[in-house]
Amino acid sequence: MVSMNRARIAKGVAAVVAGAVLSVGVACAALVPTSGFKEATLPQVKMMLGKDNGSVSGDTVTYGKVANVVIAAVLPGFPFPSFEIHHVKNPTLIFPAGATVNFTFINTNKGFGHSFDVTRKGPPYGVIPQIAPILSGTGFSPVPAGGKFGYAKFSWHPTAGTYYYVCQIPGHAATGMFGKIVVK
Repeated sequence: MVSMNRARIAKGVAAVVAGAVLSVGVACAALVPTSGFKEATLPQVKMMLGKDNGSVSGDTVTYGKVANVVIAAVLPGFPFPSFEIHHVKNPTLIFPAGATVNFTFINTNKGFGHSFDVTRKGPPYGVIPQIAPILSGTGFSPVPAGGKFGYAKFSWHPTAGTYYYVCQIPGHAATGMFGKIVVK
């Protein structure tokens, strides 16, 4: 089981896991105030979301050899719990093998912690998800507090295969907070 304190790990942790090289960095930096929570009042979050360089087709987002993936949980207008990537709820993400994938995960959900973690274990997920091993991710992200949002960043260099991104918070993946990753 992944420790709930993993979000406190220092930047720059590197490992080789199941053929994929990853590094993790977590920031609890302030982004924007949480009062008056409307998407139009979130300019910093919108700016960060605009740095995603994927191409959307239906419910799929495709990336090139250097992928900047920006994920939000959970923006106004999207069902709870879910991830938003490129204005799509829980899209399938497609990367070329050997890509450098830079994830930025923003927890905008006032009152709930989330995680964004990559695993090979696919659905269905139980209320207490058993999704080990986690190949990379944020672990537990802090709940927005003090009028500020936080974010976490990590990089991943995937090998070909099928993976899944999930929220490990009990009940979240079981009720739909997950998506598929295809690496070709």
